Amino acid sequence: MGKGWKREGKGGWVHTSVTICTSAFLCVSAAFCGGALLSGCAGTGGNSVKALEPKTVSYKADDYDSWDELMQENQISDSFQEALEQFAFQSASRVLGESHGNVNYSPLSLYYALAMAGCGAEGGTAAQIMDSLGVQDQVQLSEQCRKLYQWFYYDRQYRKSLIQEYYEENDGSIELANSLWISNQLKLKKDYREMAAARFFASSYQVDFTSREAGQQIGNWISQETNGVMQPELQLPSDTMMAILNTLYFCGGWKDAFSEVETADDNFTKTDGSQVSCPFMNRVDNSGRFMKGDGCTVSALATGNDCSMVFLLPDQGRSVEEFLNTPERLETSMDTDYMKWKSGKVTWKVPKFSFGSTLQLAGLLQDMGMEKMFAPGAEFGKISGSPLFVTDVIQETHMGIDEDGVEGAAYTMILLEETGIFIPEGNREADMILNRPFIYGIQDNKTGTWLFLGVCRNPVDGR
Repeated sequence: MGKGWKREGKGGWVHTSVTICTSAFLCVSAAFCGGALLSGCAGTGGNSVKALEPKTVSYKADDYDSWDELMQENQISDSFQEALEQFAFQSASRVLGESHGNVNYSPLSLYYALAMAGCGAEGGTAAQIMDSLGVQDQVQLSEQCRKLYQWFYYDRQYRKSLIQEYYEENDGSIELANSLWISNQLKLKKDYREMAAARFFASSYQVDFTSREAGQQIGNWISQETNGVMQPELQLPSDTMMAILNTLYFCGGWKDAFSEVETADDNFTKTDGSQVSCPFMNRVDNSGRFMKGDGCTVSALATGNDCSMVFLLPDQGRSVEEFLNTPERLETSMDTDYMKWKSGKVTWKVPKFSFGSTLQLAGLLQDMGMEKMFAPGAEFGKISGSPLFVTDVIQETHMGIDEDGVEGAAYTMILLEETGIFIPEGNREADMILNRPFIYGIQDNKTGTWLFLGVCRNPVDGR
């Protein structure tokens, strides 16, 4: 048995016991092999800053009081947790609803990238970003982002201590990383660079965006921070002045793994009524948890690192689009207040899938009220004395599940240029027979943070 922490109501964190999964799962080799090295990076020069790390602790795994105190210190506020959730569903309903195929999206990765940009903004530009992120000011935003980063960091450290002292299996990981990539023609303000390092643990690198090597260097950094899952080949505009990057990596083995013997091919019915054949994982949980909502059934599969993959299956004759029409409908339908859920028999039939998404998010952010940062008059005076504005916001993701567990990764990149001409773009049983389009999400149970939200309309597409 291992130990962990979970949130109890709105009162704080309590120490709990969790089972450490002993099976090998799909992310293990990637997690321990690591990604490509940051070769050829200009980040070793005098104008670059390595990422700071949270203070080192050397507590024993059974020093529960010290670990509890550390986690309490890094507990995010209720208002910030609510802001993260509101942003997740406000943005996801648009991203998922406007797509026609499979799409995987990370609201947390986008939030962190916007937070770093927002902490360098002033005036109306800053006000729009703060309002869209659901916070009062930049101090609150940077402090809460620091705490959440440290929470995930220390949770990993605790699990490492279990592995070292008790030879526990690695049951998964949530890893965030941030970085700034600055043109050698741009002078970054010292206060902003130091704030990004201290609050967001962001490394910073001086690069030549007129060279193809800049895209290769950023791609190598992304690959390294996502354990090789994301390996983008980036070709960046030569007039880029700055790139703000966030990466998110998640892996977790099912708390109760599916048996490969039970996996069998069956038909998945797509939105247009046509069918495709794909392998389905099968299992029955006699003590499962589920919720019968308005036109849907929602249930979740636990992963060993205190996270859950939540599935929303529309009733026969209902479409996923109904639940993506408004943020309120999506949030209400994906309610994970497990006290409201029923206990009973849950029959699972889950398609194996593996796919990625590339999302252009500038239009979404403008629709959400962040227009000023895309205009030539954008106010990013805390970043640099040069007039900067955002030209593009890109996110690329991957999500895959099999009998052993889940692996997901994402990066979000915000590109800035100097001001110029720019045109922006009642039953106690539940059947989770996921043989038609469904919505899913990965949630960290300890903080309530939604790491990924997605929709699967065709599990074969992208394999």
